[in-house]
Amino acid sequence: MNRRVSIGMFLLLTLLTVSLTRWVSGAEQVVEPQSKTMLFDGESFEGWFRFLRGGQGSVDETWQIKPGGILACNGKPSGYIRTNQSYKNYKFHMEYRWPGRTGNNGILVHMQGEDRVWPKSLECQGGYGNQGDFWEIGGFAFNEHKSGGHRVRGRRVLKYGAHNEKEPGQWNVYEVWCVGDTVRPYVNGKLMNEASDCAVTEGKICLQSEGSAIEFRNIYVEPARNPLWPVSPKRKIALFNGKDLDGWVRFIPNDKAENNTWTVDKVWSVAEGVIRCEGKPNGYIRTTESYANYKLHLEWRWPEEPTNSGVLLHRAGIDRTWPMCVEAQLMHENAGDFWLLSHSSIEVDGQQIGPSQYANGKKKHASNEKPLGEWNSYDIVCDGGSVSLTVNGLLQNQGIKAQPSSGPICLQSEWSPIEFRNIYLKPLR
Repeated sequence: MNRRVSIGMFLLLTLLTVSLTRWVSGAEQVVEPQSKTMLFDGESFEGWFRFLRGGQGSVDETWQIKPGGILACNGKPSGYIRTNQSYKNYKFHMEYRWPGRTGNNGILVHMQGEDRVWPKSLECQGGYGNQGDFWEIGGFAFNEHKSGGHRVRGRRVLKYGAHNEKEPGQWNVYEVWCVGDTVRPYVNGKLMNEASDCAVTEGKICLQSEGSAIEFRNIYVEPARNPLWPVSPKRKIALFNGKDLDGWVRFIPNDKAENNTWTVDKVWSVAEGVIRCEGKPNGYIRTTESYANYKLHLEWRWPEEPTNSGVLLHRAGIDRTWPMCVEAQLMHENAGDFWLLSHSSIEVDGQQIGPSQYANGKKKHASNEKPLGEWNSYDIVCDGGSVSLTVNGLLQNQGIKAQPSSGPICLQSEWSPIEFRNIYLKPLR
């Protein structure tokens, strides 16, 4: 080959390589926080982009910085301020207040594509009284059956229960956990909703301008643990605080509202340190966290004619009436049986039980439950794939090779009223 041609080809390849390197290096990087990272320095808009619908108005009039590190938005025209950077697997923290009358706002997570009103994203609603609702924007989708809220009007999923916001003028804390395909918004420490199987799991973070004056401060991201990673307790953990269902998700399939009250609000209630379940319709409450390798203690009683309930261990998959799990049976006179749901399995006395849609593993002894109205104790030990069930101090069942072997813990609603109290986990050793 001609030397001059060879040199020319070499220079062309070098130029192409440099251009490709620049293109790759110029591609947007998605950040997964490794430590607490302040997004707003309290003095400038560094790291943020301000956008208003159709180029209307002035971003400097809509978004201002006030003394004390406050980011102020007058709410008009519609738009948002967004991070320049995209994020994944993080906890987003900010504080907000309404300086005057309350109104509308929201946090958009996993924002994708071009700037517009409104961009593809999942909105964690911030309108007064509606914080924690979800809005699917621009085709953003998640599995509605695994959302703890209630879907209405197609793109909106309502939060659990009542709002948890303070009066106008007071500062509120809004935190959004975005880990894997799960999004969980918390308002003043209360879990408001949950979306799982999100089709998009990363993107920019936006704060809306949507009609009302609002102020923000103390805005940052920090690492967040995947909620599907099971916790193995290192100390005693109270799963029920005796006051409310904080730390639990209530699930009733196809929940509906009657007289502005959702079915789950009628089924599950708390009074005088006791969780009461009305038993109908079928469903459960489950821990927001997943657990493995623990000692579970709880107490239950039948306030009326007893029929059926259960403690679901290692729930897997989406929320549904009969999820994949190993059930510690609470059917009257059957406490201590294993009941295998939705193709779970366990081995008892050398015999494999399941996997099948449903399978029963009988307890070792006759029923030792106490009379109607008296409290019973359930002590359950889960150690890897090993599970043991002790009822009122008597070991009733043992199994090994349980599948699944970790996951959230559920208490069933199944036919008759039942009450629970004194629910906690302890380390195995």
